[in-house]
Amino acid sequence: EYSQDGVLIFRVESENHILYLNGKRNVKEPVEIWSERMGEIHKYAPVFLLGVGSGQYLKRLIQDSGQTVRVVVYEPSLSIFLHMLEKVDLSEEILDRPIAFVVEGLNGTEFEPVLEELVSLETVEFLKQEIHPNYRELFPRQMLEAMQKIGKRADFVFSNHMTGVLFSTHSAKNQILNMKFVCEGYNTKRLSEAVPHDVPAILVSAGPSLNKNIQELKKAKNRAFILAVDTAMKPLVQAGIIPDAFITIDSKKPTNLVEADIIKDIPVIAPVVANYDILKEQRGKKIFYYDGHMMPFLAYQAAGKTFYDVATGGSVACSGFSLLYKMGFQTIILVGQDLAYDGNKSHADGTYQQVMPEETARGMIMVKGNFEKTVPTRQDFKMYLDWFNMYIKGAKEHRGIRVINATQGGAFIENTELMALADAIKETCMETVDFRSCIEHMEPDFTPEGRGKALQFIHSVPEELEEIRKEARNLQRAYRKVMNACKSGHMDKSVYQKQLKKIKKISGKCEAKFSYELVSATMELAEYVVRSESLYELGTLEEEGRAVAKQGMKYAKMMEQCAGLLRDFARENLLPIT
Repeated sequence: EYSQDGVLIFRVESENHILYLNGKRNVKEPVEIWSERMGEIHKYAPVFLLGVGSGQYLKRLIQDSGQTVRVVVYEPSLSIFLHMLEKVDLSEEILDRPIAFVVEGLNGTEFEPVLEELVSLETVEFLKQEIHPNYRELFPRQMLEAMQKIGKRADFVFSNHMTGVLFSTHSAKNQILNMKFVCEGYNTKRLSEAVPHDVPAILVSAGPSLNKNIQELKKAKNRAFILAVDTAMKPLVQAGIIPDAFITIDSKKPTNLVEADIIKDIPVIAPVVANYDILKEQRGKKIFYYDGHMMPFLAYQAAGKTFYDVATGGSVACSGFSLLYKMGFQTIILVGQDLAYDGNKSHADGTYQQVMPEETARGMIMVKGNFEKTVPTRQDFKMYLDWFNMYIKGAKEHRGIRVINATQGGAFIENTELMALADAIKETCMETVDFRSCIEHMEPDFTPEGRGKALQFIHSVPEELEEIRKEARNLQRAYRKVMNACKSGHMDKSVYQKQLKKIKKISGKCEAKFSYELVSATMELAEYVVRSESLYELGTLEEEGRAVAKQGMKYAKMMEQCAGLLRDFARENLLPIT
């Protein structure tokens, strides 16, 4: 139809009532009000318009934003989309504009890949998302799912950044210090070969419900492979339960969680960035896996070996579950995997404190519970819950594994069987296995010759760090020349362009070196400041050039300092080649 102010509008009949995708009487005024509410759109903003309607809101969005704004239109109805293409001329709007149309029934699976491409650490603060009028009523499920996906991506980007900032000062040093343990040659592939998989595995986490059924775990000893997360170790030991191994991943994990002497004889599984102060105290085998950090991966490669990976979902329990799946266990039992608060407590008693304090659940996210309709949870716990839902679904589809959730409380995890721990042990734990003996007799992956090659490789780290330090000084000189080329009123564009190309080349040389990862890990916050500030509009080309040069010089100076400090640290702490 046409509205009373003469604009083409769409009318949709749904469940015996009619909805208009624009104002029936006046279209222009609501669009104007919407535009004012949207406010200024940053030149590099990702903008998600959920629902295209008759194109009026999209047209105004294009009118209000610059050509560099990345616009994504998500349309849940193929019928509406095709009708819009037939009735509305968008040729001018889509000319030379990066607009993505994601339409259910056409290319709906592209929504998440587009999200990952556009929503990054640099752009997340400029993100805008809008639901077209009446789409909430017409497509409530699709709108909710789309909004959740956008929110989840934004949370993931920011959470990853904050985790990097939190652990950045320890990550690089842990990598250097732990390489001597990595070169002992024990890895999760060898562990998988040493341990039989025709029995269940039990993943013990530190959720508050662990206190309710912890004693039942005694019945599973030597009848299931018991893997505990580091935070669960103290309650387990206090209950007289010695797991077959424990897993730790955080570079700043408190050492008092595993300080009991009996824990020091238990095998520990970790990535190279795990807290060195925990690993150095362990007398049991130190078993490593690849988590994306290149130094141990390349050391294995130098020895002619493959360093196998474990998926990371943000928490130690996520990594523990992925490990058990990749080891080949067909039945995995979850214990203490609450992913929510129970009795207003975040963790089991005996973990961080002997009696964990109660916290208010006011304002927390409510999710479906195992035994209650809803339970309160934190944002990070919710992210881990989403990961478990996704990973278990994929594991079941790929290999048909059985996952029993024997957590006595907490959040509902999809694709799991809810069962009391006593019943799960009685039903599945039929064989007896001496896991301790299996692990004690596990052979390292390296031959003496291979270990020598791995050690030889890691001794190239200080030399590479020195090369990065020198390149950082060259980078400072190039940025200084950019600053000089951007003097007010006397900008030399040829020098400016030449130095920008040089900066790109030098930066590429640094980033291509495997040791750059160590430097970058110590500069997480500085990288964020430089990368995000570079997206702000500053006016003239000279002003922008000076701002880029100023930020670049600070960044390059910090790179030089970090590379030099890490070079000295690596020289002092890497093992001698024997």
